[in-house]
Amino acid sequence: MSKGHIPIRTCISCGTKQTKNELVRLVLDAEDQLVRDVCGKRQGRGAYVCNATSCMEKLSKNKRLNRIFRTHERIRVSPAISNNDGTP
Repeated sequence: MSKGHIPIRTCISCGTKQTKNELVRLVLDAEDQLVRDVCGKRQGRGAYVCNATSCMEKLSKNKRLNRIFRTHERIRVSPAISNNDGTP
């Protein structure tokens, strides 16, 4: 018996494809700050990134975030994103 459809997402930092549950979802809050979406239900455009420290560090170093989130405003990366314990 098949398990059904398993959603696959791509890491915006390194480009690896993994299941949705293995990646961390990021969204922009009202102040254009990038935050973790722990429950996966926050409003707004989301993007997925690996939980690896190297992928988290790359986020603030390039302008890929502006293209992904379709904004020209400066996106600030929340320090809580780099926590690997799953807390927001």
